[in-house]
Amino acid sequence: VKVLQDAQLRFPAETGITFELGALLDRQKKFSESEAVFRQLIAKEPRNAAALNYLGYMLAERGERLTESVDYIKRALAVDPDNGSYLDSIGWAYFKDGKLDLAVDHLKRAADLLTSNSLVQDHYADVLFRLGRFDDAISAWNRALTGDLDSIERGDIDKKIRNARQKLPKK
Repeated sequence: VKVLQDAQLRFPAETGITFELGALLDRQKKFSESEAVFRQLIAKEPRNAAALNYLGYMLAERGERLTESVDYIKRALAVDPDNGSYLDSIGWAYFKDGKLDLAVDHLKRAADLLTSNSLVQDHYADVLFRLGRFDDAISAWNRALTGDLDSIERGDIDKKIRNARQKLPKK
């Protein structure tokens, strides 16, 4: 953090440094500090889609200020409307807000674009499960297990698959 803060002072025009600082603070669970850094970056570059999405997703992931979260992500999508990560973010924010009808379409588009992204497939499966589409959820979770495995726990996905199988009609 100190190195990035020093670099930020030395190279104030390099917004990538500010982005990395915000992301590092988030990973260290220093959420209010991270949020402040991203707000500073967005104030400097209001169309920085990566920063808008990061802040929106960070809020959604914590289930906080979901309307604000969606607004940030919508701004990111206005800059880059076909970005699978941003589509996942907005779908996840809607999911966290219980707006499954809005979540499923965005998460499907994200899952179709990012077929090997395990986290995106997991998010899509979660909404499918909540909609009672258990076979489709199991398929998406299986794609998660054959994807990049980044940001997921295999045991958690296996447990979700077992739970979904128990919900299927008995043959």
